[in-house]
Amino acid sequence: MYSEMDLYCKLFVETQLDRAALVRFVAQTVTGTENRSTIVSPWGEVDVRNNDDYNEDRAADPHDGFLFYRYYLDIEPVEDADPGEYILSIAQLLEALWKSGAKAVAACDFEEELPRKGGMAGE
Repeated sequence: MYSEMDLYCKLFVETQLDRAALVRFVAQTVTGTENRSTIVSPWGEVDVRNNDDYNEDRAADPHDGFLFYRYYLDIEPVEDADPGEYILSIAQLLEALWKSGAKAVAACDFEEELPRKGGMAGE
């Protein structure tokens, strides 16, 4: 089922946390270790990046505003990661971000398998 699927995932995140606090939040959520802005977990690596396209006004657009959120997370599986566990872990990260009050939207080949279609399906 997953053999042909690209498992790279980009999560756009809008939060009031600064970047260092977001890195700590993600590291705690995924039970990973921090190395500057990269978090290494048993299932993947997450890079927390400032979004060069960040625009507070454009981020409010209900259709594609997520492209202009303050941050994005580049997520890649580690070698030999179980695809099902990897996708489940991203789903749990999304849920934790939403529960914290952050806005988060996933852009990946498996959005349909994530809660709220990766954030595109609303509340």
